[in-house]
Amino acid sequence: MGGIRFSFPASVIAGKGRIDRHDFLILRKYTFADGISTYDDALLMLALNDMCPARCDEWPTYFIETLSAFIVDGSSPTGRIDLLKSAWLIQTLAVDGAVDDPLHLEFLLHAIERAGSCPEILSAFALDQLRLAFCDEPCGAYRMGRPHRNGIAAYDIAYVWRILRNAVDGGRLFLSPLEASILNMINGLVEDRDNHPGWADIMEHVSGGRGADSLRRRPWLRTPDMLLSRHPQLV
Repeated sequence: MGGIRFSFPASVIAGKGRIDRHDFLILRKYTFADGISTYDDALLMLALNDMCPARCDEWPTYFIETLSAFIVDGSSPTGRIDLLKSAWLIQTLAVDGAVDDPLHLEFLLHAIERAGSCPEILSAFALDQLRLAFCDEPCGAYRMGRPHRNGIAAYDIAYVWRILRNAVDGGRLFLSPLEASILNMINGLVEDRDNHPGWADIMEHVSGGRGADSLRRRPWLRTPDMLLSRHPQLV
């Protein structure tokens, strides 16, 4: 997002490196008077967020609600997240597969919840943020928010169910091979640790999924580039 050009008053606010309540009201009145209606608007809001680490209390909710409303209901196809939207989200929010800003991660989760369902590549990408928290060199915003526990905690279980709750039908969890593969990789990292009992319940549903070896290397970094190259208006 380095190529974003800010117009007044966003340029002044970005230059300060903070968004106070007065700035927030100005942005709502002038810069985002009609909300977020284009991908350029969305990129502008994301860039402002990145350039202003100090933010007023009103900003996070506005940021998450406005962006998720646009990506699900304000852009075509309305009411859902398709492969192209998934590609845009992954390429825009992640650096080397990791979502580094907690607000970006919450925007992603809120969009998935608002849509009700999403392509497997996006749900697997969201699950992979949990895997990154248990790697030898942990990274990503998710690890910063979770409790400091050696194994899977109740917090992690709640995170998984936020992503997969719409995959439950008749008491069974129906996972795609890609989702199952990510969960298997997480289990490989935590299987000898002190895990919440709910993790064993989740893994019981994974037995029919493919193993970690079948997962394409960093698919969310390849597929988005391929899709977005066909739709340059989203880049």
